[in-house]
Amino acid sequence: MVINKDMAIYLSLTCVAFLWGTSFAISKIALYELSPLNLAGFRFFIAAILFGIILAIKRAGIHKEDIPQLVIMGFLSITSYFYIQYTGLLYTTSINAALLLATSPVWTTIASVVLGQEKVNRNSVVGMLIAFLGVSLVISRGKLFSLFASETIFGDLLLLLNAIVWAIFTLYGKKIMTKYSPFTAVGYITIFGAVMLLPVILVPNQLNPVSLLAQIADISLQTLAAVLYLAVLCSVYAYYTWYHGIEKIGAVRTASFYYVSPLFALLAGIWLLKETVTFLVLLGGIAVIGGVYLTNKSKCNGMSSKS
Repeated sequence: MVINKDMAIYLSLTCVAFLWGTSFAISKIALYELSPLNLAGFRFFIAAILFGIILAIKRAGIHKEDIPQLVIMGFLSITSYFYIQYTGLLYTTSINAALLLATSPVWTTIASVVLGQEKVNRNSVVGMLIAFLGVSLVISRGKLFSLFASETIFGDLLLLLNAIVWAIFTLYGKKIMTKYSPFTAVGYITIFGAVMLLPVILVPNQLNPVSLLAQIADISLQTLAAVLYLAVLCSVYAYYTWYHGIEKIGAVRTASFYYVSPLFALLAGIWLLKETVTFLVLLGGIAVIGGVYLTNKSKCNGMSSKS
């Protein structure tokens, strides 16, 4: 059977959706033995080395005047973002994490409106309302009137904060992401973010009482495999493939694969972690994805939240 180029791209983008969807369950497995900061630092130290090699081969440089902005973007999208995400994962399910993080485009739209960068239309308003109803169902596990009594509320709120941080990153980095190829920008952002993680993972401190070196000495092969999965596949390979897809088939068609990730997150949570999903949580998840799609469909730019 002959597979044409478009079909190959669709298959590779489906693979990316699978990787990003399963990353939440895989991260939760790694968190059995690593602290949130050590997991983030270990993952992105490996990813930064790989990005650095690829950027060197491609001879992809950046202008000195852009370094401060890329450093801030690294802090937003790597250093702080994954500390919040992995801390949140300790207190909620991988399924909740995937669904709540999927609201990033909604927060981006809200921030854009507040800053006067765009206006909302009726579809966007309806989409946001549907998405927030879905969020309430997911967090409360269907019990809307006991929303803040949910046993996962702390982790869920951290994941919503995570989505907001990504929205800030997206708006702040809009211009820089058009100045360079997206893969080049992501590569340098990852490198800067990883460098900022090094001091807090190598030296014990209040945020991270046990250093990465101390935890690495005792980790299992399962945890090491999880970190490599996240670093090599979910970070480097996935982002290379994602932006290759944007280049070949356009941002709108590529971004449609983003909506498949929560399905893989759901299956991975059930299969790998034995998490349970009620009908109302499932309904909430559908509402989140449907609302985000409705909000985002007229202005899709191919950016996706990191997993």
